[in-house]
Amino acid sequence: MKKILKQYRQILRCMILFALLCAVLFLMNTNFSFLGKKSIHEDAATYKTRHCLVFYPDSKTGRSEAKSLCKGVKDNRIYDYTLIPFGDYYMVSYGKDLKYFTDKQYELLQIKELSDEGKKIAADYLRYEIKKQRPEDYYNAEYLSTLTSDQLDFTDVTYEILEENLICHFPEFELDVSVPLRHLQKALDMNFGYPQELYRKPVYLDPSEDHPIICLTFDDGPYFWSEKKSTSSEAIVDLLYRYDACGTFYMVGYNLENRDIWADYQVYMFLRNSINQGNEYGSHTQNHPSSLKDLSTYDEIYDEIEGPVRYMEKLMDYEMKTYRPVGGEFDEDVLAAQPLPAILWDVDSEDWYSRNVQTICDKVLSYDYESGDIILFHDIYFETADALEKIVPELIDRGCQLVSVSDMLTFYGIDPSSISYFFSPGYYE
Repeated sequence: MKKILKQYRQILRCMILFALLCAVLFLMNTNFSFLGKKSIHEDAATYKTRHCLVFYPDSKTGRSEAKSLCKGVKDNRIYDYTLIPFGDYYMVSYGKDLKYFTDKQYELLQIKELSDEGKKIAADYLRYEIKKQRPEDYYNAEYLSTLTSDQLDFTDVTYEILEENLICHFPEFELDVSVPLRHLQKALDMNFGYPQELYRKPVYLDPSEDHPIICLTFDDGPYFWSEKKSTSSEAIVDLLYRYDACGTFYMVGYNLENRDIWADYQVYMFLRNSINQGNEYGSHTQNHPSSLKDLSTYDEIYDEIEGPVRYMEKLMDYEMKTYRPVGGEFDEDVLAAQPLPAILWDVDSEDWYSRNVQTICDKVLSYDYESGDIILFHDIYFETADALEKIVPELIDRGCQLVSVSDMLTFYGIDPSSISYFFSPGYYE
């Protein structure tokens, strides 16, 4: 009897040790980093290949179907599974080698057409791919102006979901364009479980020395003192998008907060649309003092620069990355008071001085631009908007890339938090 009990204890110890070993191996090979996060799609991709993960609608039926989706056999291997309530559709992930969405009837999800907003995003990605794959076609302003969603014919375009992207087949261009579903879920009115985020069109930075990177920057706006659809700021934003160009707009906080005509939601929609179309915003102080150097304390300097920063963060959770000091004037005290870098310029259009369309064009187009050059305009003048009708297509036809300041800094590997002011890329080499 004692011998039997001894053998039983030995077997029990072995079983306990084996169970502990299995538990350790499970913990080592499973990623729990997604727990408690708002979005866990990215973390899900780190699961091991023998693990099936399903995001599913949070219901009893959804859980049951999600469980069955993971019970299949792939490559003669049965997968462990984890189920996570998320979104309205099923996203199934077998590690990194297979991902797919199913609809509410558990069939492979298909999209047959796009809304107007969805077509606009698809057109953004089409221009991105043409610039990347066919630069010989891209640097033609007239051609670029035909590649907006209102000019393109989507009749023959077909769609296919591949993992977490929508592949748009454009037969006219013989191109397959991949658009992340995370950017389309609002346009499609389909909840795939991604967090809502502020969309900005993709920007490809061409490394060719034949295509210098130029930044168009605009101070003193936005202009909100006339009816919507009739301001210079709107005209400039629309013009830039027509030619797939981007700009950086340095805002005055007073203009944002003191307006009689524009309602809050109109301001929000204008700024959201501008950012969607690739533009970025920075601070040009709250009250536009004659010089930041004249302010007596760090707190005064900080509050002046921070005014528009706080406004945009509160309005749309937007993070400004740079600012422009009034008149380009700063000293060590100004730089020390604000963690954001001050952005200066290489070419001044002097639109504020001449207020003449031809004079503005002649001055700006007289330069032989090098990559990293920054041009200063003001978006509160209609003369500037009219001059840009000639300037923007001319620069594109010369082979220039018109991008935001942040895009340019990214291209040169310059972290905005690592500099206190910016003159040109060569200054930091």
